[in-house]
Amino acid sequence: MNIGLYLGAAAMGALERWQETTANNIASSSSPGFRKREVEFSMTGAGTLPNGTDSGNTTQAAQFPSSRVSVNFVPGQFVGTGRDLDVAIRGDGFFEVQTADGTRAYTRSGSFYTNNERTLVDAQGNQVLGEGGASIQLLQEGGALAIAPDGTMSQGGRAIGKLTVQRFDDQQALVPMAGGLFAANGQTPRTVEQPSLMQGSLETSNVQPVEEMVNLIQISRAYEAARRVVTSRDDTMDKTMRAVT
Repeated sequence: MNIGLYLGAAAMGALERWQETTANNIASSSSPGFRKREVEFSMTGAGTLPNGTDSGNTTQAAQFPSSRVSVNFVPGQFVGTGRDLDVAIRGDGFFEVQTADGTRAYTRSGSFYTNNERTLVDAQGNQVLGEGGASIQLLQEGGALAIAPDGTMSQGGRAIGKLTVQRFDDQQALVPMAGGLFAANGQTPRTVEQPSLMQGSLETSNVQPVEEMVNLIQISRAYEAARRVVTSRDDTMDKTMRAVT
């Protein structure tokens, strides 16, 4: 058994995870408020393995590369859209939504719409929750919508609800979900007392597509190098087995 074979295979597995993460970043780069994922590499001890040599030492300490995916919460850029239902958060925090199964989730994307009941929803149809966890319903003929920096929503001078911004003590503990959402993962959100919202604007993703494309090139080269190591070790073992049989 050759430790080099396992080392190369572990490296290929870690690189595949990096490639998958990078591809997802590129695919989501145009999604408002998306936070890119980053892969961190480390060496993990795996006890001892046979060294596969004819030396006196029959085993050696084994350390294999492993990977961990984290979320980069650096803010994106703000772009004006002029659309009344587009809202951007200046500073930390998330909008709160409720999914179809009743789960509460959190997002940086303020690209909102109304459904057939004129209830405020996100791009996936999840209800946007306002103050007190209540849904927000726009008036049929209430006039133009105004959203104040503190989240107060009104039509024709009549208040119809208030958007809130939620914060978490440990953002890295949030669990990414589909559609740019995050699950609280047991944390209790805290409402930001003085939020700063911008109506008619959206926050872009913080993905730099050119950087991600460069990463794909690096991954391809590293993967090929690891593949050659595995192939070489495998060939050596095969020749050794043939020689002793």
